[in-house]
Formats: sequence, structure tokens, C-alpha cells
Amino acid sequence: MILRKLLFWLIIIFGVIATVSFFSIVFSGTYFHAGQSIDADLADKFGSFFSGFVGTLFTVVSILLIIYSMHSQNLETRKSEITNNFFKMLDYHNQNVRDLKIPHIDESKNDVNESRRAFVIYKIQLKRLLEAVIAENVDQRYGLTDRQIIDIAYMVFYYGLDTTWINFINDKVERYENGPAVIQHLLDLIEGDRNIKIGRTNQTGLSCYFRNMYSAIKLIDESLLHSNNEKENLIKIYRAQLSNPELYIIFYNLVSRFGKKWDDHDYIVKYKFIKNLPKGYAELFDPKAFYNMPFEDEE
Repeated sequence: MILRKLLFWLIIIFGVIATVSFFSIVFSGTYFHAGQSIDADLADKFGSFFSGFVGTLFTVVSILLIIYSMHSQNLETRKSEITNNFFKMLDYHNQNVRDLKIPHIDESKNDVNESRRAFVIYKIQLKRLLEAVIAENVDQRYGLTDRQIIDIAYMVFYYGLDTTWINFINDKVERYENGPAVIQHLLDLIEGDRNIKIGRTNQTGLSCYFRNMYSAIKLIDESLLHSNNEKENLIKIYRAQLSNPELYIIFYNLVSRFGKKWDDHDYIVKYKFIKNLPKGYAELFDPKAFYNMPFEDEE
């Protein structure tokens, strides 16, 4: 981009110099004067001077224009490659969603939920975990913040929880004074009713989903070839692919520790990534308490 600007200004400077020189020489009294006779010697000197000085300037301008054109074409090619890669990642996002197949968390329901319907089941499971952590926090007066409650519940939702996996989860939540106690309470609930799989792991389906999503946003955000308006429009296209249940899971993923890298780069607010989340849809928490941005229902 810097080289392109430099070439542009060099073309302008040499172009102005060449143009001014051309008219200055053409209308100069040194070489042109009234009369019907032509001074052959003077004309010869004029031709040599004109071609040697002004001609060289226009040659330089022509070369700079060629270089500028080739460089611009190269930049456009690279820009198109970035844009095409973004749309490939968008296709991969939709393929990830289409490939999802999960059973209901209630064992009495034998239906298999596919594609975006899977996010409805994710939503049910995560909501129950959030409600359980909220209730335990109130009953035991642990004093966990909203973000800590969400982080603990989402860790269990994402990684899963059972007796063979509890040490792994405890390592994740030991940053909170009462984190392991909350995990033990959740494990007791899970063990107490094996027919409701609120401790089921979901990382297999969601890990690729979120990594691809983050990589696509990062690809466009870090592009030096796209304008801010072009970046916003491309990410708006990505946003348009997200269903409400997806936005529910995305919101809680972003508020948890998984959203730190998003926050560090300000992707959520900068691109209004969860703007289409309907008011009240997150149920237990208000997205505006975490992200100062306009939402669709407010417009």
C-alpha cells in the first residue's frame, strides 16, 4: 500500500513537471519567433533538447505508470485471494453446521437433531447448566460474578463432565475460589439423573466451528487491502448465516474465557458480531451488560 501511494505521487510529480516543461518550451521565445523562415540549426537544437529533456520526463512517467499498473494488479489479485479464502471459510462454516448430528439430552427422546436444529439442543443443555450454577451460587453465597458463572457453566457444556473427567474440569475452574465446589455440585446433579445428559461434551462439533469462525474474522480484519467498509460488509455476510440458537451459543462462548482473544482484538463490538441476537433471547443474562453495542431490536 505504501509503495502504491509512493508510485502515485511520483507519477503526479513527474507528470506535472513534464507537462509544465512541455508548454514552457513550446511557447518559449528562445525557439519560436515571428517570421516565415525556419532556422534549421535552431530547430535541430530544439529537437535534441525537447526529446532529450521533455521526452525523458514523459518516458519516466510512462515507466512509472506501467509499474503502478502492475503493482495495482498484483494488489487486486492478492485482495481477491483473501476474499475468496473468506468465502471458502464461510462455506466451511455452513458445512460444519450441516454435518452436526446430536441426540436430545433427554434420553427418553430418541430423535437425532441435525444441522441448525442441533443448536436448539445445545441451547437447552447450556441453559440448564447456567441455571444450576446460578442456583448453587445463590444457595451457598459463593459471590461468583456473572462472567464467572457463565465461564464455569460453559466449561462443563463444552468439555463435558463425569467422574472420569472431573479433575480436568477442576483444573479449568480452580482460578475461582469455589469453582471446584460448584463442579462437584454439578457432578452430583448429573450422577443423580443419568437420563438427562446435561454433562455431555460438545467440543467435537463446536471446536472446528469456532476456530473456523475466528480465523475467518481474523483473516478479513488483518487484511491491509480491504477498506473498513469492505471488511464490515464481508463480516455482515457472515453474520447473516447465523441462526438465533447459534447466536445464543456464540454469545456465551464469547463471554467465557474462549472469548478473550475476540475481546483483545475488539472483534465483537467492532463488527457488531452478535447484533442480531434478539432482545431477551439470551434469557438469563443481558448481552448489553457485556458488550456496549447496538442490537437489531433497538434500531
